[in-house]
Amino acid sequence: MLSMTEIRRLTKDDWPAFARMQAISFNYRYDPSDESNNERDPLDHPESWVWAAFEKGNLVAGTYEIDFLMNFDNKRAKMTGIGGVATLPEARGGGYMRRIFDKMLQESYDNGVIFSSLSPFSHDFYRKFGYETTCVRNNITITAKHFLSIKPYGEFISIQGDDDTTLLSQVHSAYIKNINQAVHRDYWPDNRAWKRFAKGDPWAAKGSYLYLWKDENGVTRSYIKYRVVQDDGNTNMAVTELAFIDKKGLYGALGIVGGLSTQYENFKWMAPTFIDAYDFIGDDWAVNINTTPRDMTRVINVKTALELMRTAEGEGEYVIEVTDDKTLPVNNGKYLVQFGKEGAKVSATTKNADITCDILTLSQLVTGYRTLENAMYTRHKDIVVKCNIDTLKNVFTLRPQHQTEYF
Repeated sequence: MLSMTEIRRLTKDDWPAFARMQAISFNYRYDPSDESNNERDPLDHPESWVWAAFEKGNLVAGTYEIDFLMNFDNKRAKMTGIGGVATLPEARGGGYMRRIFDKMLQESYDNGVIFSSLSPFSHDFYRKFGYETTCVRNNITITAKHFLSIKPYGEFISIQGDDDTTLLSQVHSAYIKNINQAVHRDYWPDNRAWKRFAKGDPWAAKGSYLYLWKDENGVTRSYIKYRVVQDDGNTNMAVTELAFIDKKGLYGALGIVGGLSTQYENFKWMAPTFIDAYDFIGDDWAVNINTTPRDMTRVINVKTALELMRTAEGEGEYVIEVTDDKTLPVNNGKYLVQFGKEGAKVSATTKNADITCDILTLSQLVTGYRTLENAMYTRHKDIVVKCNIDTLKNVFTLRPQHQTEYF
């Protein structure tokens, strides 16, 4: 019997059905009689960034696939961000999301995308599609009054609505220069990414505060964006993003916290792991940190990722064999990586592999989430180092990670 399932991108006419499907799946209210629900914000993602499954013409599952440019070893790499993954309750278990991912990721490969990232509801669910944890966050909570020792100076400038975001962009570009998986915000036309980031006036119901910080000489060094969050009866400052060009910029931005300690009980920040929050205040016992494995990434195009990846010093080569990429079997095989002053050259080879690993572990090694030595402790069975270990250790090194976007 012929399948009645269709997998495709949304059109504008499909949007109400997708909105209803998400409302049912995520258990929030949607009133189709309210015309404002169908009047989309021009800063929202276009309908064509949604993939959906239709059964006999009815939309039963869908997900966003958002175009980004990711920072990767000081280069720009095409990345897709996957979000809003949802299936109607009665359609779950029907394999719709598997069919969406199969078609979506193959098209990504064909279009030159190198990485794909997401924030999972279940890590094991997305490992089926080749995604693995590549970025964790430190959830920091510190009583705000402990920041009184960081005296504010310089100038805080409120950024609201349609204000100029040029200086924010300059800070952000400097901040992410050496951070893998951070996203360049000039990837969309008409400054759309920064307009999305800066919207949300502080007096609005779900508003946020955004302050640019300049030092005593008027040099722009950082910005801080935060929301007001009620938690366990406390009013807390929840940082959405804190970006800085150097140490002075970090502590300049943190200078705002102590001055607001009469308004906020706690300072909260889902921070990158390369920041040590125990440095912020004098009493280490007052710092509460728990680690969240927030983001998963998979390599879409192994050959291109290996070409872009930083190389070890000097000249050398190694052979890596990639196995068990069931979603994109085109990635499976042996790659000869030759590197030197001009970067890396990658080609298919029949030589014996120095290292064999599956797409899950490869994604962690390539992005710099873990070292080769650390990866050898993974429960995944398919990583085997056979020879050339000194070269491999110098190639697969730890690098700072921070997925700066939410999707």
